[in-house]
Amino acid sequence: MKKSRTTRTFATDETLEELLLNSLKEIPFVQVNRIEQRIVPQTGRPEIIAKIQIGNNEKLVLAEVKANGQPRLVREAIRDIAKYRETFLNAYGIIIAPEITPNGARICKSEGVGYLDLSGNCLFNFDLVFVHKTGRTDARRSRKSRSWYSPRAERVLRSLLNFRDRHWTIHQLAEESLVTPNQALAIKNLLVEKDWLYVHQDGFALIHPDLLLDEWSTNYVPRRSVERMFHSPRSVVEIEAALADICQQRTIPYALMGFSAATRYTPFVHYDRVCAYVMSDLSQVVSALDLTEVQQGANVSLWTPYDEGVLFGNKRVDWMRITSPVQTYLDLITVAGHGEKVANSIWQNHIQASPPVNPDPANSEPVNVSSKS
Repeated sequence: MKKSRTTRTFATDETLEELLLNSLKEIPFVQVNRIEQRIVPQTGRPEIIAKIQIGNNEKLVLAEVKANGQPRLVREAIRDIAKYRETFLNAYGIIIAPEITPNGARICKSEGVGYLDLSGNCLFNFDLVFVHKTGRTDARRSRKSRSWYSPRAERVLRSLLNFRDRHWTIHQLAEESLVTPNQALAIKNLLVEKDWLYVHQDGFALIHPDLLLDEWSTNYVPRRSVERMFHSPRSVVEIEAALADICQQRTIPYALMGFSAATRYTPFVHYDRVCAYVMSDLSQVVSALDLTEVQQGANVSLWTPYDEGVLFGNKRVDWMRITSPVQTYLDLITVAGHGEKVANSIWQNHIQASPPVNPDPANSEPVNVSSKS
């Protein structure tokens, strides 16, 4: 079975060879003997192999090329590199991507794997070699990608990702996303330019949810929502049940989020703080739950969402509302360590593995809004 060529879309084969060659040649005592790249990627074989000389010792640098440096693909590449090193002795593995995210870089460092991106950020740490360059960014690429992640644009992305098996027309997508047709059309055209949508005679469909979610999570800013922290003498289970009961009684849109939501998707998650989005004046919820606002020692975090789209696709589990798998992923992927690992599990088991179907109206709670524009 051959590997997909989608990992090579950001640069030519020659560019990647030159990028690695130039980076290795900057190390004064390293001699590059040969760089070999497979034109047709093949399972079980590295995409790029560099043979280098350090004094009298020859070493192999095995490179995996990925479409981006998000944690999901970084972990995938690390697993592949581990398998290669069973065959290639005295080898060091690196990951090449257009941009390595801070979380991706942290994972590489902890797993003993190097990395290299198009801006020149890199980590080589083997034998006598230690090269670490960080902080370099491609400002043009950053401005271009961040510029279209507005709240209304994100509503469209949530619809596409929450219903990945669906074929859309512009008016259907606009209606589902609570945006204007022109706003939906603008996002659709951007995704077509990226080759992430399949366009046919009757509409269009998302074909690369992984790449879309990776880029979105790179540009997602959780702190646009406003957090307030509280303490309660009750247990986490009691607080969550009471919060759900109060919001349902008073028709307040809400959803457990973060680890509170993740534990319903991935039962091994352990947490000691209730986290929830609440779309209302928090005073009535705080009063009903008898919460005390604190700066330290909080066991309750209530978030006012920056946009009602945050609650799109929320699910009911055990009589409680939880954020969609996509929103839960976005909220946790930037939480270093445990959060990123949980997000990766949610991706594998609830986003990638089983595409959702149209929701049962009895099990889907709409978000109350005043208009669709």
